[in-house]
Amino acid sequence: MVISISIEELTIIEETQNRKDARIVSNDLSGILNEVNIQNEGYSRSYTLPSKINQETYIVKINHSGVYINSHYQITYSKIIPSNKLASKNFILIPGNTYKIINNNESIDIIQLN
Repeated sequence: MVISISIEELTIIEETQNRKDARIVSNDLSGILNEVNIQNEGYSRSYTLPSKINQETYIVKINHSGVYINSHYQITYSKIIPSNKLASKNFILIPGNTYKIINNNESIDIIQLN
């Protein structure tokens, strides 16, 4: 019984760490999107997504309501300011790739660099 409780506690700790790491990535991306939004045309920032979050695969989706990360069946969300300025309705970002986030004629575009 003690072993069962310890295994459950370890699982909870791993899930909490996974959510924390996903939250860091979603906050980084939403901060960059907000920064690019308030800057002048042509301003850009690059960001490289980690290849995994806590040894787990994940996917990033950015739309008018925010940045979403689905990591091991857990969703993390960060709100963005430029909700109506995204150049596309949905951006899907792939782990391990580098992206350029650019203010392009008053709209925000995300371009994969590698």
